[in-house]
Amino acid sequence: MKKLIIAAGTGFLGQVLVNHFKNKVDEIVVLTRGKTRQDNNIRYIQWDAKIQTGWERELEDSDVLINLAGKSVDCRYNERNKNEIIASRIDSTTILNKAILQCKNPPKH
Repeated sequence: MKKLIIAAGTGFLGQVLVNHFKNKVDEIVVLTRGKTRQDNNIRYIQWDAKIQTGWERELEDSDVLINLAGKSVDCRYNERNKNEIIASRIDSTTILNKAILQCKNPPKH
């Protein structure tokens, strides 16, 4: 695999995936709310899980896209939090789908 993209890959699961693949993949791109930076073959690209701001170009020619974005489930399950949990996953999946549909060479998986 040459290029792996992990949306919201700085959390617990994302870090596990990055550590597992960092020596097995040529390039890992982590879409993050944090600042854009590079650490060896891992690039952290600032993104917004609701709008396209340029991060979508990273999807071109990638092998795999993994979406981990969404509000943490480590909270009280009241109506407001349940709605935010669902909406955050739908919003991120919707914007990633929109970006994929615009790719000339979209992620293979």
